[in-house]
Amino acid sequence: MIFFHELTYAVFLSFGRCCTMKSIQIKLALGWEGTQMPTSLGQKIKELRIMKGLTQSDLGSGMVTPSMISQIEADKANPSHKLLCAIAEKLETSVDYFLSDMQTKLEQTSTYKLAKAYMETSEYDKAISLLEELLDNPAPHLQLTNISFDLANCYLHVEQFERATELFEDVLDSAIRAGEHNIAVLALNKLGVIQLRKENLLLAQFHWKKAYQVLARSEGIDVSTKAFVITNLGMVNLKLGEYNDALKYYTESYHLLQGTNYLKLIGETYNGLGHANKELKNYKRAVEHTQDAIAIFKSLNMIKASYDCKVNLAMIKGDEGKVEEALSLLEECMEGFSKYGSDFDNANVNSEIARLLLKERRFKDAEAHCKQALELLEPGIRETAFIFRTLAEVELGLEEFDSAIEFSEKAIELFQQFDMIGQITKTYALLGEIYKSRGDFLAATESLQKMQSIVESNLRERVLIM
Repeated sequence: MIFFHELTYAVFLSFGRCCTMKSIQIKLALGWEGTQMPTSLGQKIKELRIMKGLTQSDLGSGMVTPSMISQIEADKANPSHKLLCAIAEKLETSVDYFLSDMQTKLEQTSTYKLAKAYMETSEYDKAISLLEELLDNPAPHLQLTNISFDLANCYLHVEQFERATELFEDVLDSAIRAGEHNIAVLALNKLGVIQLRKENLLLAQFHWKKAYQVLARSEGIDVSTKAFVITNLGMVNLKLGEYNDALKYYTESYHLLQGTNYLKLIGETYNGLGHANKELKNYKRAVEHTQDAIAIFKSLNMIKASYDCKVNLAMIKGDEGKVEEALSLLEECMEGFSKYGSDFDNANVNSEIARLLLKERRFKDAEAHCKQALELLEPGIRETAFIFRTLAEVELGLEEFDSAIEFSEKAIELFQQFDMIGQITKTYALLGEIYKSRGDFLAATESLQKMQSIVESNLRERVLIM
């Protein structure tokens, strides 16, 4: 599927709207044969008018303009009951022949509105049932792309990722064929979200980069859509340890959002800028941006989000060497998350406390917080890799070399699973240090060689994806 999309992106980005031959080639590649749409009210009127040998002026004479007849035939306008009766009389047919279509149209519109209402109240299963029905019985007056997009969104919310991916890819292909850049970007953004939820960071990055490329070649796409894509690129690069790229995208999003009212997105951008600057050791800027994010989320009464940012602020203070201030902030966050957060949030706080205590060489206290964090997390998720690495450093400090090696290898395995090459490199360096401290210089060298091999393998994988 990736290789096919590469072809369609090339057509889409080079020509905008595909020519007829290109459209045919793409449809054949999709296995598209076309489906006979049900005859609409407008189509029925047009067919009968042509059969009677009437022009649009003839049909509308004495009633409405030819332009109005044209709109009715294109299903862009609905005739009144009085006008429909007059049209039926001129076309020498029963008005019931048309009324059944109007009733169906009203029912389909009501069904779609009800599905949208269910989506707004997060009743996604009910919305799915209605939207699938509309998809199986397409209505000419309803945009099939909109129905497919909404249905895909519902499947995303209920974590049926395979069906959601299938539908978003259908929307993407339709948008490419029609040259609808905005829809293409929205679909690519959602495909990236699905891969992020599946913890496939490289594929998430791939989809968002494709969306970014479409943005660069398009005009008229709204600011919020652009900012969502660019902020997502910043976030995924942070997760992948590609901090310079993360800073670049967050900075672009920051400039894009200036003067807008998208406060939540601005807050997320400030927080991302803080995180990226922290990793690049630009601590002054990191503190300023993170404090701005906290202020925005507090103003929006997004209490949990403000505590998330406060955890990041504590991490910055810790990296600056202000350990006591950082610990005080984390204790405050622990209390806040007990009201507004979850086990995951408290696990994150425990993990950060452990990291700070490690710096203070309070190994046993750090170990206790690591174990508490692991108890709060589901096994095998990305965050446990960082805790395993902290435990490896703790065990190294305690000169428990075998345990330190075991935790390092667990961390490396998880970092590999989530394509976090920067973190793999950092953990292999730690593993080499452990072997060196134990006096095993051969194993330390082998550790470095494994690191190089994995980095090279990852680079090859990225080339294949791109």
